[in-house]
Amino acid sequence: MYNSRIVELLFTLFKSMSVIVTFAYILSRLNSVKHIFSESFSRYEKIFLTVFFAVLSILGTFLGIIIMDAYANIRAIGALMAGLLGGPVVGMSAGLIAGLHRFSLGGFTALACAVGTTTTGLIGGLFHQKYKKNEIDFKNGFLIGAAALTIEMAIVIIFSRPLDLALELVGIIAIPMILSNSLGISIFISILNKVKEDNQKIRALQAEKVLSIADRSLPLLQNGLDHASAAKIIKMIKKESQVDAVAITDTEKILAFSGLGSDHHCQGEMIKTEASRRAMQEKKTIIVDQKKDINCNNQNCQLTDAVITPLKIEDSVYGLLKLYRSRNKITVLDIKLAEGIADLLATQIKLAKLSKQAELKSEAELKALQAQINPHFLFNSLNAIAASCRTKPEQARELLIKLAGIFRRTLKRDVNQITLAEEIEFCRDYLSIEKARLDKRLEVEWNIEEELLDTIIPPFIIQPLIENSIKHGIHPQEKGGRITISAKETADNLIITVADNGCGIKEEKIAAIFAGKNDRIGLNNVIERLNSIYGSSANFKIQANSEAGTKNIIKIPKEFLFERRKAN
Repeated sequence: MYNSRIVELLFTLFKSMSVIVTFAYILSRLNSVKHIFSESFSRYEKIFLTVFFAVLSILGTFLGIIIMDAYANIRAIGALMAGLLGGPVVGMSAGLIAGLHRFSLGGFTALACAVGTTTTGLIGGLFHQKYKKNEIDFKNGFLIGAAALTIEMAIVIIFSRPLDLALELVGIIAIPMILSNSLGISIFISILNKVKEDNQKIRALQAEKVLSIADRSLPLLQNGLDHASAAKIIKMIKKESQVDAVAITDTEKILAFSGLGSDHHCQGEMIKTEASRRAMQEKKTIIVDQKKDINCNNQNCQLTDAVITPLKIEDSVYGLLKLYRSRNKITVLDIKLAEGIADLLATQIKLAKLSKQAELKSEAELKALQAQINPHFLFNSLNAIAASCRTKPEQARELLIKLAGIFRRTLKRDVNQITLAEEIEFCRDYLSIEKARLDKRLEVEWNIEEELLDTIIPPFIIQPLIENSIKHGIHPQEKGGRITISAKETADNLIITVADNGCGIKEEKIAAIFAGKNDRIGLNNVIERLNSIYGSSANFKIQANSEAGTKNIIKIPKEFLFERRKAN
């Protein structure tokens, strides 16, 4: 009779648990709330999570069974999930609200249940960071739930009186509640993990699209952004983004339009929407969610929503990128895609303008500019980011930001000189991309004397050495290795050193490098630029053998540094 009662109770709680899980699944399929289960939460989103899971916990009480003036319930699912998703404060808050509700219902276990539910929320919060790192799966979720419910049963025994009645109650409800709540938590976690996985796949796809568009648009923008290049680019964007229409403008008129409405949204038409003017003036993305704000005079226009993003670098706006939808709302992913494409297009436009200006300068100045914007480095970086897109989409997004930062600093550089601090920052961003590719196989050590950070040096003389060490020293080794970058000042010289413990280099290879008989573009560039700027006064040498790593040493006389500091 006792065992049959437990089995009957277990079956009933499983049915109640299935209601909660079904509700969670339906909610996870709604586009409007999908993102809230996979992002970092704002204060308002944490309030939403607290209320949502508190209500879910209270529902777990009502779906329970009254037994011996107490409730066998599935309340712990909501409280523990609140902690896992939102952290300790959200977990405890949701658990406390649900616990106070249970306390208000009375019974000899009322206080114990209130304390137990709050504790369960806290336990979930303690595993919040592990959940964010994707370390909580179905199995771990079940074990965490079982541990939390076991603690709840202990709290019932400790806080409930009479003790013999509490022991009898726990003997009946412990197994059904532990199994049903733990299984419900495991299934809930599996559902949310699937949502996170789906979102990561979508973001990876969006990152791939941005890189694909950037790669194919690069040759089109070599002469700047005009009607012809804009028309080709927006066709690519429309195909990749699957929106209903795409437009690119300069600061005054439409350069090209493709998709729905192309019969009346014409090339050369002046910009006329207030949203577009705001996007340029405020230099930020604007969302249009009403047809009237599209400001189209054609009554049959089917475009209803748009995201308008400025093509800008720092304080300069070159135009606008617009993605349109018909009778569908602009999504968060549409916005991120538009901003990613706009940033890269703006960078390419700026690069094209600089390239055009460089044609009017002397051959030496042109070489200096090309040394700053090294295509070899650019495409290596894009390849490293592309490799992260499918498996580590969040990392790919961060690396794209790093790459954009590299572009910004590159474009800000004077052709002839930058500070050592700027060059080091440039190298750190480059190493972030290489670390993503090599992970633990690459270690980096910095030994830079702080008083040297304001020293003026030629741009792009350290990064090629780092790249060379990684490519030819660290990468070929199975276990990877370490790179040490240092800068110090002696009585006569500034000495910059890039050393690695890689596979080394033979003496004949070093001789070929200094004779110019090699394919190492970065090293050749460093040598040529040092000779061009300092003549024979500066010194660059490579110390290495075939087994013990490589050390690249640049020596620049302090007399040159003093003159350059003074000039600045």
